Amino acid sequence: MATSGTSNSLSGVGSGIDTSALITGLINADSGTLNSLKSKQTSTQSAVSTLSDISTTLSTLQSAVDALSTTSGVGSYSGTSSGTAVAVSTGGNALPGTYSMSVTQLAKEQRTYSNAQTTANTALGMSGTLGIQIGSKNSSVSIADTDTLDQIASKINGADARASASVFFDGTSYRLQIRGLDTGRDNAIAFSQAGFDLGLNVAANTVQTAQNSLVNIDGFDVERSSNQVVGAIQGVTLALTAKTTTPVDVTIASNATGLETKLQAIVSAYNSVLAKINTAAGHGSAAAGNSVLASDSTLRSISNKLSTTLQSVTGTGKYSTLGSVGLSLQKNGTLSLDTGKLEAALSADPNSVSNLFAGNGTSTGVMGSLSKSIATYNQTGTGLLIQHQNDLQSRLSGFSDRINREQDRLDSYQALLTKQFTAMDTTVTSNNSDLSYLVNLYNSSK
Repeated sequence: MATSGTSNSLSGVGSGIDTSALITGLINADSGTLNSLKSKQTSTQSAVSTLSDISTTLSTLQSAVDALSTTSGVGSYSGTSSGTAVAVSTGGNALPGTYSMSVTQLAKEQRTYSNAQTTANTALGMSGTLGIQIGSKNSSVSIADTDTLDQIASKINGADARASASVFFDGTSYRLQIRGLDTGRDNAIAFSQAGFDLGLNVAANTVQTAQNSLVNIDGFDVERSSNQVVGAIQGVTLALTAKTTTPVDVTIASNATGLETKLQAIVSAYNSVLAKINTAAGHGSAAAGNSVLASDSTLRSISNKLSTTLQSVTGTGKYSTLGSVGLSLQKNGTLSLDTGKLEAALSADPNSVSNLFAGNGTSTGVMGSLSKSIATYNQTGTGLLIQHQNDLQSRLSGFSDRINREQDRLDSYQALLTKQFTAMDTTVTSNNSDLSYLVNLYNSSK
């Protein structure tokens, strides 16, 4: 608001009138438009902040929804094994089932020793080139006649080969041990010894050959280069630890805990969005938290769109609505999860539950539809809520311009009043001086 430039101590010296207070009162009386604009600007700034907060919460909801928009995201299964020879872990696309399996062979890496030597740190007097071939990869190590077993092992470890070397001591003799770093038949090691012979090609010195793992699952032999069997059973990884003497049963079953956790995240985010919208726009008899957003149509449409999507019928399976699997809207509009109902549905028909949430490849699940509904309002650049924020932001710029113009008008009005009252005070002072002179002249003439 404009302030008077007239000093209070000198105001109305001649007239006896407090012109400074009078000017302030006149300016205050004419500041209604400015005060109204400032109030609207504050409310609009608060509304923009509120919409931004709702947008952030919608993003949280969309992330939670997207986590269940694919079959792998919905799938929540755990595996158990009847024996320690086979450990089992599951991924998102696992399916329920029980499998009988027998481990007949474990994957191993090659382990080869040299001929015995009497010392590990004395020069062997051998020179030449040691070739190491693993698969199609060839590496070579130059051996000098001054090299010891320790030095040869160090050179092998420094070569670009998937093998490691060390010195083995049996209590009497020393041997160079070369071990492949990878299991599997294709990772067998072939040696060439040009100019020297450490006995690496002696058959008896290869105490362990590289081999694949072999497990029989439901009568079918499955072979892998490692003891991690991936891909034989969809979404399941088998870790083979020992050969079996009797079959091991591996069971894959629904595990509701993982799905419940993801659904609870949706419940929490949805209810947070609803609470923020109701607080901002007003609900029932409750007053709106912000006058600019009172009964806001965009905010109301968000609530209506999301609740309609949540109650939609999807597909023709055993479970075609979220309410049928325990995720339902309450009378007050909030979302809740009945875990018992969800667990019962997963036990009865997990595929139908998965199709409800994520679709079946040809149809969109509820979560995909809900994600699209959220994007309608919250998509960067095109979302209706984002556009609403931008409109209010533009309105703020307009308020700033109008406030500045109104302030300039009041400043000019104040300057004019100050000038007029100053002139009046000067005139009164002059008239009082003339009157005093005339009175004195009259009195002296008596």
